[in-house]
Amino acid sequence: MRPYRPTLPLFAGWLLLALALAGCRPRNEFKPPPDPEVTVAHPLLRPIVDTVDFSGATSAVARVEIRARVNGYLDAVEFEDGSHVQQGELLFSIEREPYEIARKTAEAEKARADAAEQLAKANLSRSLQLLKDRAVAQAQVDVHRAELQTAEANIKAAQAAIDQAELNLGYTEIRAPLSGRIGRRLLDPGNLVHAEEDVLAVIESIDPIYATFFVSESDILRFMEMLRNKELPDPTVTPPVLYLGLENEQDFPHKGKLDFRELGVDPNTGTILRRGSFSNDDGTLIPGLSVRIRAPIGPALPRLLVEERAVGADQRGEYLLVVGKDNTVEYRPVQLGIQVGELRVIRSGVTEEDLVIVNGLQRARPGGKVRTQLVETELKIPASRDGESGGGLPPTEPAESAQVVDPAETQNAESSEANKPAEAGETEDASKPDSAEEIVKPVPNDSAQDAPPLAPAGARPPATEPGASSRRNRKEPG
Repeated sequence: MRPYRPTLPLFAGWLLLALALAGCRPRNEFKPPPDPEVTVAHPLLRPIVDTVDFSGATSAVARVEIRARVNGYLDAVEFEDGSHVQQGELLFSIEREPYEIARKTAEAEKARADAAEQLAKANLSRSLQLLKDRAVAQAQVDVHRAELQTAEANIKAAQAAIDQAELNLGYTEIRAPLSGRIGRRLLDPGNLVHAEEDVLAVIESIDPIYATFFVSESDILRFMEMLRNKELPDPTVTPPVLYLGLENEQDFPHKGKLDFRELGVDPNTGTILRRGSFSNDDGTLIPGLSVRIRAPIGPALPRLLVEERAVGADQRGEYLLVVGKDNTVEYRPVQLGIQVGELRVIRSGVTEEDLVIVNGLQRARPGGKVRTQLVETELKIPASRDGESGGGLPPTEPAESAQVVDPAETQNAESSEANKPAEAGETEDASKPDSAEEIVKPVPNDSAQDAPPLAPAGARPPATEPGASSRRNRKEPG
């Protein structure tokens, strides 16, 4: 008989021991991820001259098609294709022999007319003497007088023929009617040239060069109102300054002025023609190019600027993400102005004290919380091609990269700077550009003291360049 073994109590003991060991482990609880980190910056306050942009095309100041004035075979081409020629420079030669013969023929006819005149004078003189002796009739005298007048007329005709022959002979040398760049020759030596029909070459004068563009009726009405309000100078006295940029140029490096204004508005298009003149001594501008033209208008007004990469767009329009109270992200619809280098003018939607997210927009969502790092960007004004200031046009050099500032260090810097007395002659505007520009101008010391500072002194270090990004590739907030 097998002995009795208590298996059920032993199994229950092992089960209780397993449950006790499982209860000693830590509980698996969910921990929320940390708030995303973004880069923020205060909008920059600067006096900005509003501008208006147009699309246009370049054209030569003068364009001449070279044609022959006489028929003949082309003897020689005296220029290199595509070279610059001066006014009066010899370009083509047409065979001279037929026109030299024509001149000699005209000279011979002139000599014959001179001889006929001498004979007519002699006959008339004899007739008048005979008429006194009543040896000839009056009718014969009248005939001799008419012959003399005819001979004199023949002399004038012969002289005109000589002049025409010399003129045609001079036309065998075709010279440049103006200075400029000549294109390729369209006929080679040996070809028959038809007078006033065949185009031999084309000369274009491109220094200076014209750029034509069209202004809408609404813009014209706005400019007229500004003229009445004395906000714009009289264009007939002070021609407006224009800036031009090519399609492959980032900015508007070519400076010129408005030199022609069409009077009436085209009823079919609702636009009016304008033309600017631009220096082109280096020949970088050629006729027929599509160009961008920018015209500063009105006085400089304080404007807020943010980095272009901070601006987003969705179906509702352009917007900025602003960090508000408790580090909560806010959605701010904005109205954009002109672009100044890497910065964009914001007409409405934010204030100077707002913290705008400039980097990390993909991690920020309206209503969510974020951790912030403060940066600052510096606005630079480039030099134009003529060596002068860029007129406040978009800078050709990018702004320096932004430096990341720890929030704790910023607070310590603010408190330490608040306890320091201000040094004599030190202003909050010391870091601003001190050169006078037409679009972006420095705030004077007296106005800078009245304006609220962007941040406490020492809170924002000099900027270094952040990478630029297109807002077309930016994701919209959820």
